[in-house]
Amino acid sequence: MNVYGYRRGSIFWALTLIAVGTIFLYHNFNPVVRPWHIIAKFWPILIIFWGLSKLMDYVQAQAHPETVPPPLFTASEVILLILILLLGSLLSRIVLRPWQEWPAAMGIEVDDDFGDLFLDTYTYTQTLPATVKPQPGLLVVVRRGDVEIRGADQTTVEAVVKKTIRAPNETAAKEISEKLKVEIVEQAGRNLLQTNLDSLPEGGRNVRLDITLRVPKTTSAEITAEHGGIVLEGLYGDQILTARRGDVRVAKVEGLVRVHKARGSTVVQEVKGNVEVDGRGDDVEIAGVTGIAAVNGDFSGSMQFRNVAQTLRFASSRTDLTVQKLTGRLNMELGSLDATGIDGPLDLSTKQKDITLEDFKHSVKITNTNGDVRLWTAVAPTQPVDVTLEKGGIELTLPTACNFQIDAKSRHGAVDCDFAAPGLVLSKVGEAPSITGTYGKGGPTIRLSTSYGTIRINRQGLHPPAAPKPPAPAAPSPPRPASPPEGESQTSLRPGGFNRAV
Repeated sequence: MNVYGYRRGSIFWALTLIAVGTIFLYHNFNPVVRPWHIIAKFWPILIIFWGLSKLMDYVQAQAHPETVPPPLFTASEVILLILILLLGSLLSRIVLRPWQEWPAAMGIEVDDDFGDLFLDTYTYTQTLPATVKPQPGLLVVVRRGDVEIRGADQTTVEAVVKKTIRAPNETAAKEISEKLKVEIVEQAGRNLLQTNLDSLPEGGRNVRLDITLRVPKTTSAEITAEHGGIVLEGLYGDQILTARRGDVRVAKVEGLVRVHKARGSTVVQEVKGNVEVDGRGDDVEIAGVTGIAAVNGDFSGSMQFRNVAQTLRFASSRTDLTVQKLTGRLNMELGSLDATGIDGPLDLSTKQKDITLEDFKHSVKITNTNGDVRLWTAVAPTQPVDVTLEKGGIELTLPTACNFQIDAKSRHGAVDCDFAAPGLVLSKVGEAPSITGTYGKGGPTIRLSTSYGTIRINRQGLHPPAAPKPPAPAAPSPPRPASPPEGESQTSLRPGGFNRAV
């Protein structure tokens, strides 16, 4: 039995415990010493001593050939070495960095206030008046804090700056506040709100500036908020807003509104002009736009549009939408799109959405991969309707007095139609049931195509939506044929609507 090798390992770990205990004991007598900083900086010595211990075991085994030499590393020692490397590296990245850099050191993205949780908060307020030109331009860049800009009948810019400072005590906070300079200066024909945050300790990381400005209504603003929200209201002129980690709210603007987003929600209301939103973020709401509203990017929240007088465009990795003259509303989420009150053409290409379109008055073109489509109109269509699905059901409800030409096919599905005419052919047999022909005096072309779903053409008034009822015990299902006719699918769509998954 190789007793010597066993004792070598025991002595090594015993000496390690003694060294660590000595460091912490010395800290009790000398608080200036920081044990965790010493360990975080010098922990690789542990690996060196362990390697020397293994080397001494090897030399000792060579000097005693009569004993069985111990293995260089056992499986448990390999696992222990990996754990020491991981924990030691993590400890160094955390302890040897400033608190504010802990999340980044660990690959975590959180708010900057994370590192100041154990500091006290102190607030100071500063007012900055400034005279400007009749049609001023305003440039504001804020690293941390909210920006609120409101137009008023005045010829000056009034800024109220709320300084929120995190510091160990009030004396330190006052010192930072006195060093912090916020001023409005004229630069290249514009009014620039500038600060000296970069010259403060740690680059002003523990300072938040919430800025409220009252400006002339004719101000054109360019606002950037790195970590904060933006509110802008009552201005005439082009407005460019960038909010990387905060919400944006814009209202009552005459001119172009351009919003660049990376996170947070966006609300734009009552704009006499065009609206452009790009980037990514959460919810988007745009309402009351007299010009074009364009949204480009991947937004994970709900999309709400109302009263867009000209063109509404939305483009993402999943959806490409163009709508003309939205007098009603259009709501879109990850798995659904609902719209009502569209006076102009609609062109939609999307994936895996249940689509409900009511009260449309112009052409409709929809391409979808998987989902149900329900279309309803009280006005006889005068423009083409084209719906193409890879999988799902289509329900189209038309008024009684209408004229149309139809070409509807459901591969491996079923078809049904409330309208009947000599020129209308309803074929329910085969692998591709269809509805083809002409109803009335011709009229616009209706093309419907799907697979593994039912196409149903409803006559308005014959299938009113069912009134809400309290839950009741399930009733026995009506008798069914033993088997459907050849080629007819058993899949059917309930008259009056679909059950939609969100």
